[in-house]
Amino acid sequence: MNRISKRVIAFLLTLVLMLSLCACAQMAQLWAGTDEPNISVDSETPPGKPDKKPPEKPRPGAGGSDVQPAQAGFSAEAEQSLIWLRDRIDFPQTMFGAAYLGYVEEDSRGDWLSAADQAMLEAYPFLAEIDENHIIGSTGHLYCIVPVDENATVAINRVQWNENTYTYENTEVCYRSESGEPVLFFANLNGVAYEADTQVWITDNSGNSCEWYPSLDSMSYLWPCISETGDYLSFDFTEYGWQDVSSELAPWLSDGYSGVYSWGLEGCWTTQAAAWDTGRTANYYLWFFPEDENGGSVDLDWQYEGSDLFEEMWGGYWEITSVMDGPSYVTISLSLVGGENYGVTDGPYYISETYPLLISPSGEEMVLGAGENGVSLPFMPQDDPQPYTLTLDSWFTESSVW
Repeated sequence: MNRISKRVIAFLLTLVLMLSLCACAQMAQLWAGTDEPNISVDSETPPGKPDKKPPEKPRPGAGGSDVQPAQAGFSAEAEQSLIWLRDRIDFPQTMFGAAYLGYVEEDSRGDWLSAADQAMLEAYPFLAEIDENHIIGSTGHLYCIVPVDENATVAINRVQWNENTYTYENTEVCYRSESGEPVLFFANLNGVAYEADTQVWITDNSGNSCEWYPSLDSMSYLWPCISETGDYLSFDFTEYGWQDVSSELAPWLSDGYSGVYSWGLEGCWTTQAAAWDTGRTANYYLWFFPEDENGGSVDLDWQYEGSDLFEEMWGGYWEITSVMDGPSYVTISLSLVGGENYGVTDGPYYISETYPLLISPSGEEMVLGAGENGVSLPFMPQDDPQPYTLTLDSWFTESSVW
């Protein structure tokens, strides 16, 4: 009897074990039928997923709806100049600022920085930091646009005039942006600045749009963008008086120095420098005596530091061409008329040269650039094109009045 009971118990245990195994197998089949992937830790790509790379970004400027990537970023100085410019041009009707930066030759090999207006680059450092994604072309007449709205949509297309329809037709999509960033682009590619071949569309967040065809007028000024109601939609921030100015004067122009009328030169301007080729320090006194709006008489005297004797005394006349938004040009003609060196010097006895001239905002500092023909005044270092600074001496100026 005990033997039968043990057999029954063994049979029941075996039956329970078999049922448990069957249940595990069914659960495994149920899991296998779900959508959950069976991920292997040794596999880089999950099974059941397509083995492909993410789609590449569209190539900027290729056409269609492609848009340029955002500007990589500006330095603090460049960013500040951009903020200042946007604040300067932010008028109720203005949609963008535009500037003409000069003509870049084909042989520049894309180095537009060296061919562009250097004073403009000094005044607006962001121009030199605009990245390649926001520079369209490599040769021709160079322009810059800066939308007032930082989120404006900008489109630039090449166009061609259709004689039959009297309209411009798009021939190439050059640029698309939705972030209102500054853009440099070349236009008038045939070299003729007054023949438009480029179209610029700007649309701000309010839905206002403007269409502009960059070109220059007969006076080499930018054609403005004007609405149908006569409103000026563009702000020309080109510094025309700075064009064709030597790069050495660019820092002063960007610091607010400007040209001057004849009466602004009145007085005694002083400086210290090495005397001619001696290497000894000397004090120089340059006197301007205006007689009318065109010029007047001028004296230049100098003496060694600590001496009461004048080594050279020069006298003559000067004429000025006043340009207020750039350097004025003063022609100084001097003859050696006295001093310790008179009659014994091996140097020149007559000087006549034209110099670019700038005056500080305070009117108390003068900057003279290199002479047009390479002729230097006595205080100017020989064969050195760097501008020279003189200071208005109020004591001498007031004493001359009394």
